[in-house]
Amino acid sequence: MTPEQQKQYNQLIAAGAPAAIALQAVQQIPTTPTPQNSSTMSKQQVQALQDSLVQMGLMTQAEVNTGYGTYGPKTTAAVAKLNSTKAQMEADITKGANISKVLNAPDATTGAQTPKYNTYADALAAAGGDVTNMTDQYGQPFSAADQAAALEQATAAGQPYFDAMKSKYQLDTEAALAAKQQEFQTYQDTAATNFETEKATQDQTAANQGVLFSGGRAQKLQNLQNTYEKAQASKLGTLGADIGNPARDFQYKYGNESANNLSKYYLASGNTYNPNVATGGVGKSALSSVYNPTGNFQGTAVNTAKAEAQKRAAGLLWNKGNKLLSTGYNNKY
Repeated sequence: MTPEQQKQYNQLIAAGAPAAIALQAVQQIPTTPTPQNSSTMSKQQVQALQDSLVQMGLMTQAEVNTGYGTYGPKTTAAVAKLNSTKAQMEADITKGANISKVLNAPDATTGAQTPKYNTYADALAAAGGDVTNMTDQYGQPFSAADQAAALEQATAAGQPYFDAMKSKYQLDTEAALAAKQQEFQTYQDTAATNFETEKATQDQTAANQGVLFSGGRAQKLQNLQNTYEKAQASKLGTLGADIGNPARDFQYKYGNESANNLSKYYLASGNTYNPNVATGGVGKSALSSVYNPTGNFQGTAVNTAKAEAQKRAAGLLWNKGNKLLSTGYNNKY
């Protein structure tokens, strides 16, 4: 290693570069002599210089053969190109050393040149689970634009899975609610038929006994109405519970807004019973809600998706940090 290379090597080592990388970098700098005054060079020195320039591809053998040992225009141009290449490579190494110094800055209290966090999970935990507070492994914050871009990318990546799971769960819930509504409707249809049949039977019996308009007959009709109305009230209560259980589960999982979108399944209408007409005594009441969502739920599945997006975004930022810091390409996402 020449003194010049040794100087560059020491500069990189002092900046914290691994020895193997520092050695590889400085060995790439050309070591061919670049004379300040070509007029003092002997023919043998010029020939040695030209041989080196050919080896580095800065001159062709044909060009050298036109004046081997003569420091002419072609040799001058080749040396100028050599000096430019050396200057650029030395500048690149200096720049690399300065960057390395920044990235490996000693800790203010301990002086250690070690990362603050060993994994992206550690960095995210230190940020309180919020990627907008996350730093790289050396405690340096990412830009707001980088954070926002990572979170957007992570959210988009997980959205199809979240949407698919929500769609399936919603379809299952809607099917369960619709089944309960249909069950109640079947009960109403049966109750309406039974009421009409029982009312007709009572009317015929009263007519046969000649008491069709007696006080006792009126009381029996009122009792008939009360019996069917009480039975229906009980069934509506059961329907409310049957609707409420899957609806609450869906609300807990996907939040208030999603649960409110199922409101058409919370409605039911009852039969009306009028025993004081000869026929057609069963009608329908207006629709009313048998269940109303209560509480304020964001949704466990919604929050889980947000947490997963934060975690994925942290991994994406960590990947970016790995590449920028040249600490490896052990990407997480």
